[in-house]
Amino acid sequence: MKKRIICIAIIIGLSGCATIRKEDPNAHEQRQKLVLAKMLLQSNRTEAAKKTLTEITAKPAVAGITDEALFRLALLDLEAGQQKIATDKAGKALDTLLGKFRSSNWSAHATTLKGLIDAYDITLQEKAELDKIIKNLKSSNASLTKENADLRQDLEKIKKLDLELERKKK
Repeated sequence: MKKRIICIAIIIGLSGCATIRKEDPNAHEQRQKLVLAKMLLQSNRTEAAKKTLTEITAKPAVAGITDEALFRLALLDLEAGQQKIATDKAGKALDTLLGKFRSSNWSAHATTLKGLIDAYDITLQEKAELDKIIKNLKSSNASLTKENADLRQDLEKIKKLDLELERKKK
């Protein structure tokens, strides 16, 4: 009997120490929106998913939710394919993720993706510079071709004049 009373007393005592963890209503709402965004992505409704993810990132940050939303939003921005504009938007989202959520599971992926985006942007700049160089080289080539043709004509004229001088001398 004493064992039962002691056991019941311990259980009652321990139940007083146990706390029920209430979730922040903002976190609960954001978790639901993240689930909605994932469902929208699965059904190929990217614009609606993008809007939902943007709503999540606009609210106060919640670890585990906002970081995933930022990463998914960055990926969706890249899918737009508008080159520099898309990479700028995605880069900002990834910078926010890396700045606010350093210990997130998504930060390793974000670091890799950010590196790829930066390399892509550098490649675009180099390509633009090479295109300018190619344009200048084509222009130079055209003027050299014209100059070469003029020199050939002048050389032919000189040859003809030289032959005429030779004939007059004989």
